[in-house]
Amino acid sequence: MAGPLSGVRVVEMTSTVSGPLAGMVLADQGADVIKVEPPMFGDTCRYLGSTRAGMGGMYAVLNRNKRALALDLKDETQKTVLLDLIDTADVLLENYRPGVLARQGLGYDVLAERNPGLVYVSITGYGPDGPYENRRVYDPLIQATVGMAATQGDLSGRPENVRTIMFDKVTGLTAAQAITAALFQRSRTGEGCHLPVSMLDSALYYTWPDVMWSRTLQGEGTTYAGELADYFHVLATKDGHVSVILMQDDSLQLLAVWRGSEVHLDPRFSTLADRIANRDAFVAAMEGILADVSTEEVCQMLDAFGIPVAAVNPLDRVHEDPQVVQQGSLVETVHPDIGAMRLPRPPARFEEPVSAETFPARHAAFIGAHTREILEELGADEALIAGLEQRDAEQAAQLRAAMAAAGR
Repeated sequence: MAGPLSGVRVVEMTSTVSGPLAGMVLADQGADVIKVEPPMFGDTCRYLGSTRAGMGGMYAVLNRNKRALALDLKDETQKTVLLDLIDTADVLLENYRPGVLARQGLGYDVLAERNPGLVYVSITGYGPDGPYENRRVYDPLIQATVGMAATQGDLSGRPENVRTIMFDKVTGLTAAQAITAALFQRSRTGEGCHLPVSMLDSALYYTWPDVMWSRTLQGEGTTYAGELADYFHVLATKDGHVSVILMQDDSLQLLAVWRGSEVHLDPRFSTLADRIANRDAFVAAMEGILADVSTEEVCQMLDAFGIPVAAVNPLDRVHEDPQVVQQGSLVETVHPDIGAMRLPRPPARFEEPVSAETFPARHAAFIGAHTREILEELGADEALIAGLEQRDAEQAAQLRAAMAAAGR
């Protein structure tokens, strides 16, 4: 594949979201990403969410532009294949629980002796040690720990989770950037490194500037500015909702005058601090003056006034948003096995244009789809290659039958 990372080989031993997303970013940028999975079931993300022909939509997005190889690490011959593959790699990316690979003789110290330039990236939930090191980790748990659930809470104070696995994805992006930085460092020093990247640290790094802006400055003499989330409002219109930023007093006045209202004269809403203190009443008053106006008209008028506004798109209409269409932000393509699909193009465009003809260069693959291709590159024995191909074919047939019986 063409791209700024063309020539870089990544062995990805990850599952679900954080690791696969990091690998996806590198693959989108041209790296040769080889996804190594356990045989039979592989990455559990394959079967999450909506599926067709045995593959889930989330997996199809996160694992595009990669090659697939299934190895049973309990088998010494297959473990040797993995070691031979890692010897050719620039990066090993893994998100096993702390210590799992080390106990199998695949820790950084062992692999760095074989491949001194290896960038070994370990993604964990709460880090490699500490009181939570053996906790099973999911994104909502990290949201709870770092305060995101608290800041998303309603006005009654009840915490709520963000309805997306935010920190899995933030960690994936963090890991991808760290990998390219490590490769740049290696180009200067010739040495690889071990990079532990935790969801906990990634989440704190991501949320701190705004979620914790009232908890950054320590000691006396600091003025309190409220919480940033309270500055923003989602308001109902006649036929939908709009997101409106009414931080400036003159913005509220313009909106009120347009609607023939005197809401801006209400002493409860005179200043931003007043509007935050009386948030419930303010939202009710604003929705009252927008109740008979369409979302489109609100957006057109507030745009004309210079007031920040956006329509709240239902999920089934995001792809129709005129700016999304204009930018070419989404690509309509056809996966050779699972059919038509829609997915986002990489936000950083190193080559133009990005279209269904050029992206993705390789669709997400079924387990072991590139066994022969990869093992022939390594010079593996033909009998081994044929045996693994037969195993993968038999297991794939069993799995397809089981999923079909389950309506998947």
